Amino acid sequence: MSRKIILITAFIVCFHALLNAQTFATRQLEYLNTLMPCNLPNSTAVFHCSQFSSLPLKVEYDTTGVVSHLGFSLFSDSLKTHALTKPLYDFQERLFLEVFLQSNETKARKLLQEYTIQWSDNSQMLGAGTFFNSLEHSLHLASSDSVEYVMTKDSLTWTSSWQSDTGNFVLRFPANYDLISGRDKKEAEIALAQQLQNFQCTGNTARPVVGNLGELQQLNRSNYVLRGEELFVKAMNSNVYFQVLYDRNYPEESIANLFNYPDRQRAKGLDLQIRQVAYGGEALTYNIKLSDFQCFIGDDYEVFTGIEKCTDTVAEFSVIYKSKWYNHYHLLYVTTTPQNLFGKTESLKAVFYTFIPNHNIKNLYKEYRKSGEFQEKLKK
Repeated sequence: MSRKIILITAFIVCFHALLNAQTFATRQLEYLNTLMPCNLPNSTAVFHCSQFSSLPLKVEYDTTGVVSHLGFSLFSDSLKTHALTKPLYDFQERLFLEVFLQSNETKARKLLQEYTIQWSDNSQMLGAGTFFNSLEHSLHLASSDSVEYVMTKDSLTWTSSWQSDTGNFVLRFPANYDLISGRDKKEAEIALAQQLQNFQCTGNTARPVVGNLGELQQLNRSNYVLRGEELFVKAMNSNVYFQVLYDRNYPEESIANLFNYPDRQRAKGLDLQIRQVAYGGEALTYNIKLSDFQCFIGDDYEVFTGIEKCTDTVAEFSVIYKSKWYNHYHLLYVTTTPQNLFGKTESLKAVFYTFIPNHNIKNLYKEYRKSGEFQEKLKK
């Protein structure tokens, strides 16, 4: 009888442990949890873990009960209302937690070096043996109500600066999506594919025309072009064509307008059949409305379109999306026909490469610049 009671008790303990087991949105969050000397609250909360710091910590759960964020509580919820900037604030909170969870100062410094992160505090000496105390002092400054905070970005780096009457604290970190999101490339690609498959646009995708309309150049009697920026070569650009917005008699200009200057009405009835090339050579395949895809991209990317081949029977072109927030590009390579493009009879077949680092985009782009017609354009 006693053995049965022991077995039942053990079963109940295991059952409750399974019920209370936490799941994490990324492998990095799961890893950080293994380093934590304290248990996490079971719901979104600010809490303390005095075993390694006096600073308050924060854990967030998404609507499905998955841990979506873990870090020091440095930024107010009001700063995190924008979906674009929230990952930047979350990253900094998560980064400092990871640093503090290192077993010694040497490992903590090495971690910052590996991430190519610089931080400075003009009121503290960062010498040997003072690292954690100095950093905790900086974070107390950063989390105070009276501090003035500014975050800026240059071409490759984000900089956070905290300023108060008692000190100044500056953090610089590379604008790399994998670092800031806490996702490795494969996790990021899968998450993006899931988001696209579940996304439905609720607004208009029309992108404002950037440039001075007084700089329009006349191409012929009725058509004008507002030349945009170029990427790598003249043929890959953000040009917008006027009078000819979407006309089968002007397919190349129409393709450029369709992608460089997205508009939901023009894209209506056009679908993308995407094969998203993922890390390790795997591929994810899904369909999405072109207008939804462009709405998802939004104003977060600079868009450049290059026509590689356009005949009566074939239209091949590349669309490169350059992130304004991170050091990466997306590349959409579309193969279709003018009949599909203007008759909207079939989906536009596209290969989608995502999260391409800045230094790799040129090499990948070269793979799709091999047609003779496109090479002739590159010479102009």
